Amino acid sequence: MFIMFKHSFIKGVLLLAATGVFVFSSGFMIIGHRGEYFSHHYDTVEHTYRSYDNAIRDGATMLEIDLEQSSDGVLVVSHDPTTTRLSGQRHVISDTPWATLRQLPYGNGENLKSLQEVLLHYRAQPQVQFMIETRLVNGKMVMEHELAKLVAGLGLQNRVVYESFIEGSLLEMKKLQPGARTLLLLHPGTWLTPAYIAAHRWTSSYGVWWPQLSGAAVNNVHDAGQEVYPWPFESENGNEAPDEYALGVDGVITNWSYRYKKDPDATRVLKNMAFHVTDTATLYAGAGSNAWALRKLPKDSRWRATKEITVRNVRWYQLGRNQWVKASDGILASTKTPTRTAALAVGPDLIANFESPFFMFEARDGAVDNVLTFMAAEVHEMLAVEKV
Repeated sequence: MFIMFKHSFIKGVLLLAATGVFVFSSGFMIIGHRGEYFSHHYDTVEHTYRSYDNAIRDGATMLEIDLEQSSDGVLVVSHDPTTTRLSGQRHVISDTPWATLRQLPYGNGENLKSLQEVLLHYRAQPQVQFMIETRLVNGKMVMEHELAKLVAGLGLQNRVVYESFIEGSLLEMKKLQPGARTLLLLHPGTWLTPAYIAAHRWTSSYGVWWPQLSGAAVNNVHDAGQEVYPWPFESENGNEAPDEYALGVDGVITNWSYRYKKDPDATRVLKNMAFHVTDTATLYAGAGSNAWALRKLPKDSRWRATKEITVRNVRWYQLGRNQWVKASDGILASTKTPTRTAALAVGPDLIANFESPFFMFEARDGAVDNVLTFMAAEVHEMLAVEKV
């Protein structure tokens, strides 16, 4: 992702090369929500092998799997408690034996599946992990023992994360499988506050509805040694990807894995760079649409800049662990550039001299009647003077 200058440069301006080095970051976890079935390009049905394969091909390393349980105790892969929506035949899963359920067509030429079938199908693909959501069955916690037994019997404990809106279910899974990774889902209207985090230190991670997740919450979760993953509504279209990267989340539960493959995390690491506040700057927790304002940084203060990201044509610099400022609030320059004197000219008119990226700046001969500022250029990592 390229950073563009906001205006054309003064014709004939000279550029001073900076020494900052950029590399791409990594580590963002893409979790295929029921596989990847909302992609109209593929026209697939949720919780089918075709849906799961689409997600894996498009960069997902974890498959999100919903569970129900048949009347005879088989763990069934289904988001709904009935089969009506996807099979066209009405059966309440908890009241129906598996021998009947397994015959139901679910689209893509496939039938309704058991969890055992899905785990066995992908068992030989070690890069594939599973996020399995537990549910109540007729208002009761009854599937946890069978689930722990199945996962352990297949030797997949290290490839499974258990997720649920039901705290008691996750606590039971941790009891049955010590060391189990868990993700506690938060209902819309439940906020990830410091008090909530303090009361749930037992879980490995949280799943939060994206509109309710702020940069402050992300930082509080990470301070507690936990992880956080936003989850979508069905209206989600994957356009949130740049803002999710910028907020500092650990990954995303998404219906649109291919959007994240198409637009990967564009965060760049900065080395030997500093940010100089020109007036005042707001320091944010996270960057992008869900950034949370923390405090003001004083005029002329100088801070080490460690990362850079551009979100929806707004450039941000990281000054601390997931603490960001907007590039428009200051100047970025190298901390290792030796003192040099350079002249910048427009045609025959000498307009300025400077001896460092920040200071010893002067205008000459009345050639400039507006303020001159330094700004970071992109591809060749240069500094330039712009008339604004």
